Amino acid sequence: MASEWDRWVDFVSGVTVNDYFANSDAAHAATWNFQIGGHDGSVYAKTANFDGAFDQAEMVKLSNAANGDETDIFTAPPTGYTIIRLVSASSDFNVLTGKKKKESTRLIFASRTKSCFVVALVDVQNCDKGSESKAMGAFSEGITSAMDSDL
Repeated sequence: MASEWDRWVDFVSGVTVNDYFANSDAAHAATWNFQIGGHDGSVYAKTANFDGAFDQAEMVKLSNAANGDETDIFTAPPTGYTIIRLVSASSDFNVLTGKKKKESTRLIFASRTKSCFVVALVDVQNCDKGSESKAMGAFSEGITSAMDSDL
């Protein structure tokens, strides 16, 4: 039986993936995987194929950076990743964006809601600036919908 957090993973994943595919094309197909946890770096639930191997200290740093707190995320990112920027997606939340080193088709997005911290790992075929932008927009839509539903 799925936990409440598993249902939230499914919800955020569904909204995000649907938005991405509605606004992208087959040449930029993407595989999305999500993890939801606490602001303290704990993990509540994730999709079956979420393969990010972040330790709790890295998760806390990502969470704090996504909140806009001062961290060394840009100079000391999670192992294997480069964090590129923090984007104010709305007045309610920011999105931290990055890429996997030596694998430029793997994107990472991270954001905090009122009650949790969400990380998405996205593998995009033929990844370019346009598909990165559409992926960022889709992730933002998923977070907005989650927050509107009191996540």
